[in-house]
Amino acid sequence: MRTFLKKYMVGGRVLKTALAVTLAIFLTDLLGMDRVTLAAIVALLTVQRTFYHSLLQSAAKLGSVLLGGVVGTAFSYIIGPTPLGYGLVTLVAIYACLRLHWQDHIVLTAVTAITVVFSGSDVPYTFSLEQIATAMLGAISALGINFLFTPNHRKDVLEKLEQADERIRKLLDFIMLEMLEPGCDDRGFKQEAKELESFIEEGFEAAKLLREEQKFVINRETDSDIYRQTFRIYSSQLSRLVEMHQLARRMPVKVPHAAPLVQLFRVVQKTQERRVKGRSDHFRQVDRLMEKMENSFAYLDLPQSREEFVSRASLFHLFQEIKRYYNRLQKIPYAVLPGKR
Repeated sequence: MRTFLKKYMVGGRVLKTALAVTLAIFLTDLLGMDRVTLAAIVALLTVQRTFYHSLLQSAAKLGSVLLGGVVGTAFSYIIGPTPLGYGLVTLVAIYACLRLHWQDHIVLTAVTAITVVFSGSDVPYTFSLEQIATAMLGAISALGINFLFTPNHRKDVLEKLEQADERIRKLLDFIMLEMLEPGCDDRGFKQEAKELESFIEEGFEAAKLLREEQKFVINRETDSDIYRQTFRIYSSQLSRLVEMHQLARRMPVKVPHAAPLVQLFRVVQKTQERRVKGRSDHFRQVDRLMEKMENSFAYLDLPQSREEFVSRASLFHLFQEIKRYYNRLQKIPYAVLPGKR
């Protein structure tokens, strides 16, 4: 039932667009304007996912209507409402948009120009001004709705960050289990890795939308920049985790040296959790543990079988990957999760 409702649920942007069109038509009727359709079209095209993008769209649409009005007015005086006039005004409107690199606004510009010519008004520039005023009303309606009902992108980003951080810890648990019990079922790791990749991609896109909202922030670095940096690091860490899991899967037998390496891995796991939540990092202590672990490999007894040799070799390579993972996590912005920044 939940899947059915989710499939047919109307999104927030759809509702905002419908509300903006309704408001634009209501205001044009209230003010006694005749060209209600133009206000609705501009409102329809102006509503975007962020207020900043909506502001850019409104400026672009008003520019299109202004250009169409100027071209239409000129051809109304020169040729008038004739088949040749409609063809030429369309040609000039399209050509002007191409020269201005307004490919996305060709239709609105051409329609506005044709409408001005088609009106057959004795004072076409007055008609053009009414077109511009109507379009402006539609844009203002869309901007108002977009501003009032802008989604909380920050909340979405932080939710994705929390979910990504939680799934990273799960992947670490899977790898440590594989190190202690070689040959265990790895389907859970693959599923978690796939979901983590999806969360990182969605979170990065949400952070980009948040960045659009913060275009007016004067500071050099914004929260959205910090969040995007974190998602980039998580993406890099995911690659390290996949490599570590493959190394752990190559271990044919369990060896005693796996246990202390897993303990070190748990310390690294806890260090990352403390960093993202704004607690003490203890990097110096972890560095000493890393050095101690690296020295311990030189004092291991000779392997008694080929399987033990392969397992030890995999563990040594795992240790190198853990060091890379640890060095990378130190670049995660401090206290990035909610309630800590």
